[in-house]
Amino acid sequence: MATINALMKHLRANGIAISGTTQKKKLRRIGYYHGYKGYRFAGSSTNRLPLTDFGEIVALHDFDMRLKALFYEYLMSIETALKNRVLEATLEHAGSPRFDIVYRKSLTAYKCRGKDAYKDAWSSRLRLRTEVDQLIARNHETKAVIRHFRDKDLDIPIWALFEVMTLGNFGAFYSCLHDDVKRRICDDLGMPSHNFDSPTALKKAIFAFKDLRNAVAHNGVIIDVRFRTGRGHKSVGNLLKFEMGAEGVGFNEITDYSLLLVYLMAKLGFTKTECKQLLQGYREIVEKYRAALPYNIYSQFIGTQTRSKLDAANDFIRSL
Repeated sequence: MATINALMKHLRANGIAISGTTQKKKLRRIGYYHGYKGYRFAGSSTNRLPLTDFGEIVALHDFDMRLKALFYEYLMSIETALKNRVLEATLEHAGSPRFDIVYRKSLTAYKCRGKDAYKDAWSSRLRLRTEVDQLIARNHETKAVIRHFRDKDLDIPIWALFEVMTLGNFGAFYSCLHDDVKRRICDDLGMPSHNFDSPTALKKAIFAFKDLRNAVAHNGVIIDVRFRTGRGHKSVGNLLKFEMGAEGVGFNEITDYSLLLVYLMAKLGFTKTECKQLLQGYREIVEKYRAALPYNIYSQFIGTQTRSKLDAANDFIRSL
């Protein structure tokens, strides 16, 4: 294990100017592995940044941390509100909080699929059943909301399961809902109902949201969206273009995720003030680090369409 002085010497050998007590303390604070090795590239480890000074690494780290601090509160609130909307529609459709009834009556997307897609939808439903059983097994001792029903030998209601579901579980649950329930949810949110497949777009939005939420919650790097997984972001980009008029949203940069948060907040009934606060907070952070970082580094994270995207989101909020 190298000493802090050896690590600083190693950084200098790799072209990074670093010296003095202040920068040594900062390196200890952000960590060589989490700090330098985490921020020396953008997106892929093959895309090395032209870093020449430790101050640039510190700026990237602070940029990332400020964005996570901004997003965190909104992410948690959106997750809760979104789960509540889906729960309400599911209970209304199933007519019971018991999971076995919900599973039989409402988690029936396979019934809405043609011959080619039926098998995949049925398999997804079976996987969800397994995931729920595993949730109960993992949480029956540690989570009071599960233990309460287990100790009384009662069926665990769907709302209790929602309390321990990950966003991945939740996305799978939404995917398995009958199309009638999905449409009811989208109508309740005020999503477009004509000439647009809102139920599918919302499913993709949940998984895109999940990626960001998990990265923030686990202190992963977010400024280069390396947390992005899966496919289907095109349909969410089309949704934001259809609703906001935002062009070029492909979720290959963090600005696109800020637009998604604003959109979900608006649809979930957050106030205009709350939506504007997130948007303004994001704009201020971006502008601060535009000045703090060399452009050839900054431009690896923030694209040339950022201002037009944020303006489109602002116009969308004004129109609510």
